[in-house]
Amino acid sequence: MRELILKLKEKPDICLEVEGILPNVIAEKSLEEIENLPIQYGNKRVKLSEFFDAYVEKSETPRIIFDGDMSRVKRIGWKLDGGEIVVRGNAGMYLGAFMREGKIVVEGDVGHFSALNMSGGTIVINGNAGNYLCASYRGEWRGMSGGTVIVKGNVGKELGSYMRGGKIVVEGTADEFAGVCMRGGIVVINRAKARLGAGMIGGAIVVNEVEELLPGFLEEGEEENPEIEGEKFEGRFKVFSGDHAERKAKGKIYVRL
Repeated sequence: MRELILKLKEKPDICLEVEGILPNVIAEKSLEEIENLPIQYGNKRVKLSEFFDAYVEKSETPRIIFDGDMSRVKRIGWKLDGGEIVVRGNAGMYLGAFMREGKIVVEGDVGHFSALNMSGGTIVINGNAGNYLCASYRGEWRGMSGGTVIVKGNVGKELGSYMRGGKIVVEGTADEFAGVCMRGGIVVINRAKARLGAGMIGGAIVVNEVEELLPGFLEEGEEENPEIEGEKFEGRFKVFSGDHAERKAKGKIYVRL
């Protein structure tokens, strides 16, 4: 097993795209082959070594470490299918998009559309996340279907848009339209702004505090220590079903009392 450390030489003027730089891809390659791997810089294909200093070390787990401010580096972990990626700093858009397996840990913030259409694995974001975290690709009605995403900070708008499965945990605040058009899975939020669960027809949202609920959610009573999606939540919750503005709505929102 090997660990690849990619240290950013300097913050690029325009965005880099590192799609295809994955633990399983570099596993059998020499350092020279890794340095010659192509990445996208604007409308040009360039070598990895033009923007990163690469170092290889032994590791029990196949791992890539992106070291530096990667806020202008897109598609880190795009279609990740195993191994581990660590970002020592911020990460750009599309982090972990279409991820199927493995783990990503980000020490800072991540850009918009992270964990897009994710189907497996785990992502831990120690900072904040942009809009459309764990959402569906634009024009696609099938969103996140599996895996776990944990955000220690806040997230932007349309968290989990069209989500069908998996789990999202937000320890901070989720902006408007969290869980919009949700079909399945579970979203756990400390605090949510307006329009929570708009258009949802399935799945569950558990929230400690919510700014307001849409009129399409109907109160069903209270529940003590509910078991939701196989997980037990301690405390007393007010339970709402909806969004009944949609047909056959079977979604649930649990608001902690």
